[in-house]
Amino acid sequence: MNCKFFVVTIIVFVAILAVGEGLGVDQRCRCIETEKRRMGKLIEKVEIFPPNSHCKDTEVIATLKETNQEICLDPAAPWVMKVIEKILAIKSP
Repeated sequence: MNCKFFVVTIIVFVAILAVGEGLGVDQRCRCIETEKRRMGKLIEKVEIFPPNSHCKDTEVIATLKETNQEICLDPAAPWVMKVIEKILAIKSP
Protein backbone atom coordinates (compact mmCIF):
# COMPACT_ATOMS: atom_id res chain seq x y z
CA MET A 1 0.00 0.00 0.00
CA ASN A 2 2.79 2.44 0.90
CA CYS A 3 4.59 1.73 -2.38
CA LYS A 4 1.49 2.60 -4.43
CA PHE A 5 0.98 5.79 -2.42
CA PHE A 6 4.64 6.71 -2.97
CA VAL A 7 4.38 6.17 -6.75
CA VAL A 8 1.16 8.18 -7.00
CA THR A 9 2.75 10.95 -4.94
CA ILE A 10 5.76 11.00 -7.26
CA ILE A 11 3.53 11.16 -10.34
CA VAL A 12 1.59 14.08 -8.87
CA PHE A 13 4.83 15.84 -7.94
CA VAL A 14 6.21 15.41 -11.46
CA ALA A 15 2.90 16.62 -12.86
CA ILE A 16 3.11 19.80 -10.80
CA LEU A 17 6.70 20.42 -11.90
CA ALA A 18 5.84 19.90 -15.54
CA VAL A 19 2.85 22.28 -15.63
CA GLY A 20 5.00 25.01 -17.18
CA GLU A 21 5.99 22.65 -19.99
CA GLY A 22 2.34 22.08 -20.81
CA LEU A 23 1.88 25.57 -22.22
CA GLY A 24 1.41 25.64 -25.97
CA VAL A 25 0.38 22.00 -26.37
CA ASP A 26 -2.72 20.76 -28.16
CA GLN A 27 -6.09 21.58 -26.66
CA ARG A 28 -6.92 17.91 -26.05
CA CYS A 29 -5.46 14.70 -24.68
CA ARG A 30 -2.71 13.18 -26.77
CA CYS A 31 -3.39 9.61 -25.69
CA ILE A 32 -6.59 7.93 -26.78
CA GLU A 33 -5.29 4.41 -26.22
CA THR A 34 -2.49 3.27 -23.92
CA GLU A 35 -0.10 0.35 -24.09
CA LYS A 36 0.17 -1.99 -21.09
CA ARG A 37 2.62 -4.53 -22.56
CA ARG A 38 6.25 -4.44 -21.42
CA MET A 39 8.54 -2.85 -23.98
CA GLY A 40 11.30 -1.29 -21.92
CA LYS A 41 14.15 -2.35 -24.21
CA LEU A 42 12.45 -0.74 -27.22
CA ILE A 43 12.09 2.68 -25.61
CA GLU A 44 14.55 5.50 -26.20
CA LYS A 45 12.79 8.38 -24.42
CA VAL A 46 9.86 8.82 -22.03
CA GLU A 47 7.93 12.05 -21.48
CA ILE A 48 5.39 12.64 -18.73
CA PHE A 49 2.59 15.15 -19.26
CA PRO A 50 0.58 16.09 -16.16
CA PRO A 51 -3.16 16.65 -16.09
CA ASN A 52 -4.19 20.13 -17.20
CA SER A 53 -7.26 22.08 -18.19
CA HIS A 54 -7.34 20.33 -21.58
CA CYS A 55 -6.73 16.77 -20.43
CA LYS A 56 -7.62 15.33 -17.05
CA ASP A 57 -5.22 12.38 -17.37
CA THR A 58 -1.51 12.06 -16.73
CA GLU A 59 -0.04 10.99 -20.06
CA VAL A 60 3.15 8.99 -20.44
CA ILE A 61 4.49 9.05 -24.00
CA ALA A 62 7.42 6.89 -25.07
CA THR A 63 9.50 7.25 -28.23
CA LEU A 64 10.70 3.96 -29.69
CA LYS A 65 14.39 3.50 -30.56
CA GLU A 66 14.28 2.16 -34.11
CA THR A 67 11.19 3.83 -35.55
CA ASN A 68 10.97 7.06 -33.49
CA GLN A 69 7.27 6.23 -33.19
CA GLU A 70 5.53 7.75 -30.18
CA ILE A 71 3.26 5.50 -28.15
CA CYS A 72 1.19 6.17 -25.08
CA LEU A 73 1.92 4.05 -22.02
CA ASP A 74 -0.55 3.19 -19.30
CA PRO A 75 0.66 5.14 -16.24
CA ALA A 76 -1.07 2.60 -13.98
CA ALA A 77 0.84 -0.38 -15.43
CA PRO A 78 3.36 -1.68 -12.86
CA TRP A 79 6.28 -1.67 -15.32
CA VAL A 80 5.52 1.93 -16.34
CA MET A 81 5.50 2.97 -12.67
CA LYS A 82 8.97 1.44 -12.31
CA VAL A 83 10.20 3.37 -15.36
CA ILE A 84 8.86 6.60 -13.85
CA GLU A 85 10.57 5.81 -10.53
CA LYS A 86 13.91 5.26 -12.33
CA ILE A 87 13.55 8.54 -14.23
CA LEU A 88 12.86 10.41 -11.01
CA ALA A 89 15.78 8.72 -9.24
CA ILE A 90 18.15 9.80 -12.01
CA LYS A 91 16.85 13.39 -12.02
CA SER A 92 16.93 13.88 -8.25
CA PRO A 93 20.22 15.17 -6.80
